[in-house]
Amino acid sequence: MSIALAVDEQKSPEDIIAELRAENAALRDQRDLAQARLEALLHRLYGKATERYVDEGFGPLFEGQETPEPPPPHVDEAPDDEEMSEDAHARKPRRRGAPRLPEHIKRVIQDVEPSDEEKRCPCCGGEREVIGYEETEKLEYQPASCYLRVIRRPKLVCKAHEEAGVVTPDLPSQAIHKGLAGETMLAQVATAKYCDHLPLHRQAKIHARQGIDLPESTLCDWIAETDQLVRPIVDAMKARVLASGYVSTDDTGVTLLAKAGPKTSTRAHLWSYCGEERGDVVFDFTAGRGAEGPKRMLRDFEGYLQADAYSVYDQLFAGGKIIEVGCMAHARRKFFEAIDTASQHAKPAMKAIQALYSVERKCKALELSHEDRLAKRQAESLGNFNALREWLAELKAHVLPKSPIGKAVGYFHRHADALGRFLENGRLEIDNNRCERTMRKVAVGRKNWLFAGSEAGGQRAATLYSLTVGCWELEIDPFAYLSDVLKRLPNTPASEVDRLTPRGWLAARNG
Repeated sequence: MSIALAVDEQKSPEDIIAELRAENAALRDQRDLAQARLEALLHRLYGKATERYVDEGFGPLFEGQETPEPPPPHVDEAPDDEEMSEDAHARKPRRRGAPRLPEHIKRVIQDVEPSDEEKRCPCCGGEREVIGYEETEKLEYQPASCYLRVIRRPKLVCKAHEEAGVVTPDLPSQAIHKGLAGETMLAQVATAKYCDHLPLHRQAKIHARQGIDLPESTLCDWIAETDQLVRPIVDAMKARVLASGYVSTDDTGVTLLAKAGPKTSTRAHLWSYCGEERGDVVFDFTAGRGAEGPKRMLRDFEGYLQADAYSVYDQLFAGGKIIEVGCMAHARRKFFEAIDTASQHAKPAMKAIQALYSVERKCKALELSHEDRLAKRQAESLGNFNALREWLAELKAHVLPKSPIGKAVGYFHRHADALGRFLENGRLEIDNNRCERTMRKVAVGRKNWLFAGSEAGGQRAATLYSLTVGCWELEIDPFAYLSDVLKRLPNTPASEVDRLTPRGWLAARNG
């Protein structure tokens, strides 16, 4: 790139040199910004997803600079707890070797018959006796198979009074009346799609290999029927989530096929809303990413809402009924991305955030109550957070706003109150990671089913993701859960639907 400089004869050489230096500095800033964006893109495509940061130690940071910048924030080292071992929050090593198999797995005995020579004693010629068995286990596979459950009802008649007519017992309760699919079949189709990420056309091919012709349209109808059946359960889950007073939310994009217009597809979104306890999670589907979805979902909600800094939530916080809780993981990610271009600023911030997370890990390992966790945060985290906040407020004037470190500093500065909300209430989490983990099921699934065929299909996905992700959080087999719930639903009154939510179902089984 060549730069042509028009020389003004009225300017002194010193003024021209000053202009050249200013222009050179501006071009250098543009180059650094472009390089940072390129490195961030390459890291997102090919780099590690982890943001784990290890403090390697570093000395004075700001020596020899003409304009003094604020010193790095002081980080109080959290004291070790006597009742907590040094490796209490260390990662457990992954088990190596042969996999562990459940005790209830079906075992088929294959007896090996000894030869005639092995049966006879070489010394006396007598027959040897069996004193035990040497067992070798081999894990085998039997493909899943369908079967027809034939419901036979006797037709009763009195031979002496045939004119009284024939009497036949009523059919037992069924999920779908006058339909081919039984409850376990409906559960399998839903589990395969929303847990195992098998699109319906792949499921149809799997059944075709067994000689069963199930068109994709039939499977789609079964998903729609299942959606209608379980919606009262998801409504009960939604009521529990909103009644908790503390909700975390996140969203992710999915492709929605367009029915009309020049575009063949549009960008729709699935939203996750998590309550305070594991298993309390509901999904919602919207055709766009505007504020209408969160407003509709949270119109009756009062309490704490934890989310990223997406601007649509600002309308919810404006009323005062909903209190914003920030996500420290989002702030940490921005400093992590700035380490390569501004390590002298990003590393102290990462060290301070690392100290905050260290306290959170200790609270989790010690299983502290909300009150005890708040007390520990006030004693060990509040000082570090305030020091970091003050240091970044002073640093803001010394970094370029559009540079990676400038964006990180600006993000923390704008949302400092929300980011520090976890220091005010022991119920609140330091980040929104639990809610973001629930979106992984959608992120993996959309790589397989690719798109939602309609808005109705997106709503069905939201309904069934609510149940399957709730099962995943509670470590429940979703097939066993759906099979049992679909059998119970026809005979369950509306006032008792709470017992059929994943949490209620698990409590009944453990009770």
